[in-house]
Amino acid sequence: MNLELALYGITASFLAGMMTVIGAFPAFFNKKISPKTEDILLGFSAGIMLAASFFSLLNPSIELAEKNYESKFLAAVIVSFGLSLGAVIFFFIDRFIPEDYFISIDYKDIKDIKSVWIFILAITVHNFPEGMSSAIGFLTGDIYKGIALASGIGIQNMPEGLAVALALVSKGYPVSRALFIAFLSGIVEPIGGIFGIITFGFSHIVLPVGLAFAAGAMIFVISKEIIPQTHKKGYEMEATTGLLIGFILMMILDVALG
Repeated sequence: MNLELALYGITASFLAGMMTVIGAFPAFFNKKISPKTEDILLGFSAGIMLAASFFSLLNPSIELAEKNYESKFLAAVIVSFGLSLGAVIFFFIDRFIPEDYFISIDYKDIKDIKSVWIFILAITVHNFPEGMSSAIGFLTGDIYKGIALASGIGIQNMPEGLAVALALVSKGYPVSRALFIAFLSGIVEPIGGIFGIITFGFSHIVLPVGLAFAAGAMIFVISKEIIPQTHKKGYEMEATTGLLIGFILMMILDVALG
């Protein structure tokens, strides 16, 4: 494993996670976000994650697998395995900590420390694969592609942090506490990054599986939680527009930097 690339990856996952906190800062000035705006922002986040899954994770995974195994068919099987593994594992995690908990929860019901920790764990599940993706994207050896991936994830973390902070503030939480929870949601990304580096960074043989695993986890989150959430309040078209904008932005970042 290239230690320099690993350090770049962990640093990038940390910076991407901290964009969640930066996104939450407007909660100091505005205590409410409209449902339409929330759906547009979540759609935008989904678009970035979706494009990152294809352009920055699956494409490099396929290229590395073809190089390692010298067979397009075997490469497709290996990448499919990694993609399925990521989705299946997060399916089982979702059974215990559903990610829509932190999006749709009635915050008036959070009255004890147990509920707060369930809330924090739900955010952890949501952001873990993003941090893993930010880090292992650098292990392909293409630093600029890694920067594009981490930048895209960081950008989509900003509206996510804002949505979480405003949801808490609107239910009576102090802004300082809302920002702290946003910080917690961001700090799990470098934890995910370290996990990705340790698990998949020691061999180019397993790296394609790791890249595909991260993509599968993110696609599961997008399809299972984010997109359905944006289609519940009658703003499907606005959310879809946000998704397309996010997808195009991530594609441009990947092409321009990669």
